[in-house]
Amino acid sequence: MPTFKQTIRKLAEYAIAKKGARQSPSQSNFDVHEFPSVQLPGGLWGMFFEIADEPYVRMPVLADRFKEHRKVYPALKKSAWEERDGHIYMEVSLHADLPVEFIKSLIDEAYSIVWNKLDKGARLKIELAGQPYDETKLLDRMIEIHDLKQFRKEIRKVSRPAILLRTTKSTEAKIPIAASKIGGQPDLPANVEWPVYTNGKPLAFLAQINLSEITKLGTPIKGLPIDGLLSIFSVWGWLEEGEFDPKTPTEVGAEQIGWTVILHTPKKVKLERRKTPKTVNFFKSAAVLPTPVLSLPNHRVEPPLAALGWTEELYDRFDVMQSDFRSLQMGYWLKNSDIFASHHQLGGYALFQQDFPQEVLEKGLAMLVQIGTDNYSKMVWGDGGELTFYADAKALAKGRFERVWGECQGG
Repeated sequence: MPTFKQTIRKLAEYAIAKKGARQSPSQSNFDVHEFPSVQLPGGLWGMFFEIADEPYVRMPVLADRFKEHRKVYPALKKSAWEERDGHIYMEVSLHADLPVEFIKSLIDEAYSIVWNKLDKGARLKIELAGQPYDETKLLDRMIEIHDLKQFRKEIRKVSRPAILLRTTKSTEAKIPIAASKIGGQPDLPANVEWPVYTNGKPLAFLAQINLSEITKLGTPIKGLPIDGLLSIFSVWGWLEEGEFDPKTPTEVGAEQIGWTVILHTPKKVKLERRKTPKTVNFFKSAAVLPTPVLSLPNHRVEPPLAALGWTEELYDRFDVMQSDFRSLQMGYWLKNSDIFASHHQLGGYALFQQDFPQEVLEKGLAMLVQIGTDNYSKMVWGDGGELTFYADAKALAKGRFERVWGECQGG
């Protein structure tokens, strides 16, 4: 007799194998085979198979079909969820000795309900997501779909290389000295003190990036050193237990003097792993998989995009196009096709969940790195947002990290 976990795994494998199926973004950090919440992206109510309270699984069903199924299998029960978009939800007990093949047929029906509610655009994105992944070709396809072919040259010109810093679950002990990581304990030279704010409180350590790894993939920022270790410390990482909004200094911080320190340690300098001071919070250590990606501006105020002088209608079409591109990109790399999927990124364009910060234009700043909400490092910024750090554009082009300015934006 199979256990509940064995049956769940078998059914989850069946559901996730469906065309376009994915684990819900809100549950993306849970193993789909253990805690399935399987859906199709693009629909208002896209979930078609998920675990409810053990031993039940939940899925949508048409009301008439539910009545028919109950005549044969009385163990089926209607969910407490309200009717949504023309269908109800049922809960199926995996302890009721129902044939697995029958439950699979219920998954088929549930999938069909959701698929039939998707519009043409959502189905097209699912089709594209199932094709071999090539970002240059994908961008060209998006340009064609959104009738922007005559602006292909301009769009390619404003696109920028970036490095997506994908994280994986790890531990401090498993991550080598000088390796890229988000959170954890920093690797510093013995003669370098832990950076502190003007009041003496240590800055929070957020990340370190091995630049030799980045250079092999293509440097995303002009002037970025080709090797060594980039380490990021900031007051923007100050969090109190149970809080998600950074506790930045209370004094006026327009210039943010001393708020963020970015250290570049040359390659041949010996490093040691430093313990986090007791007076500042710390984050779990997550290993990093650097991945080169194409980055598109997602706000029309971005100087390269604003300089094109497009009409409002054209900006709107581009915005939908870049959103679709990002959705497919994040769906492939992060298994999360939400266009606002929080992530870590070096170079390229920042993801804006709110307004474009005017300080970037006024101060002549360039985007350096974005540190997102991340389950592996246990970082949460506001409502699933990001910390974004900018530096003086002219200094950055010469490999210097001056006038660093940060911002936190949430969903």
